[in-house]
Amino acid sequence: MKVWVIAGILLGNLIVQSSLFPFIEVYGVRPDSLMVLVISFALLTGNPTSAVVGLCGGLLQDILFGQNIGFYALQYMLIGYLVGLIYGKVFAGKSLIHVFFVGVATIFRGLFAFLWMYFAGMDVSFQRLFLKVVLPEMVYSMAITPVVYYYMNKLYKYKFMNRRWHFD
Repeated sequence: MKVWVIAGILLGNLIVQSSLFPFIEVYGVRPDSLMVLVISFALLTGNPTSAVVGLCGGLLQDILFGQNIGFYALQYMLIGYLVGLIYGKVFAGKSLIHVFFVGVATIFRGLFAFLWMYFAGMDVSFQRLFLKVVLPEMVYSMAITPVVYYYMNKLYKYKFMNRRWHFD
């Protein structure tokens, strides 16, 4: 049941990103809802769920929006894995720690994209990329994080989302 709920969340996110977010762009920048979901899963469940969610969500974005298969998948999987490492070590209840991690992860994703473009031979300015894309996307994503995390936290209060498999 848990897998189907997560798959539904990822598909719903993809539909919202492709249909609703183009209408709420601010200066050509959209919030990164997949980043918020991956960080939420990382803080609520840890690894390997957050890494798998990042990989699957990134592959869905690669197929629909990307030019290279694996570009988004690698980014989100790494972010899910790295933030998932701190699961249980940081209290992520009703604090704003998840907003902080979304900001840091967005900067990490921007650096990853810059390095990818640089080594692909594209002429890109780091300062322009950071000021025109990464920073506004970070602020926009951080603004939607409390709402998404609130509902994800409510979802994880249900028993079926916390059930562990035991083989005795």
